[in-house]
Amino acid sequence: MEQISSYIIPLLVILFVVYRRLKRSVGFQPFRPGRLKMRIGIFSVIGILLLVTGFPHPAIYVSDALGIACGAVIAYYAIKHSRFEHRDDTLFYRTHIGIETLVVLLFIGRIAFRVIEMFGNGGTAAVALNNETAQMQQYTNDPLTAATFFLLVAYYIGYYSFILRKSDEKALLS
Repeated sequence: MEQISSYIIPLLVILFVVYRRLKRSVGFQPFRPGRLKMRIGIFSVIGILLLVTGFPHPAIYVSDALGIACGAVIAYYAIKHSRFEHRDDTLFYRTHIGIETLVVLLFIGRIAFRVIEMFGNGGTAAVALNNETAQMQQYTNDPLTAATFFLLVAYYIGYYSFILRKSDEKALLS
């Protein structure tokens, strides 16, 4: 019973994060420049830190570059399909539902993969997750994680930068 309860809290946290991600990713979103700038900054800093930590394993840079290229392509299509609306003096934005779904599925898929990996190791991965060194080693040894993360980094930085730039144009036109 104690072992099951040790999984319930992390599982509830993961479900809450997935719920919030779905809520923020699908449909029209209110334009909040502060949040977008903060997200761009966070993704940029984490991306740079992870690029620096990959230095001992230069082969991981191939998957980093692949992820960045795929993220840039997805961001390009998201930009092409973006729509803006004014509602009650608030600007809203959204992209194509297929692109939104793809990004959410990548996010959820990666979390599910980590949860399955934790349960598959009999819970020993949960102990390793508390060790920052083990986390960095896991990133630098797993090209799939690197590619997926940098795909999301490139997508969000590119798409949010576009939304910020486009909203300035919309404000000038209003």
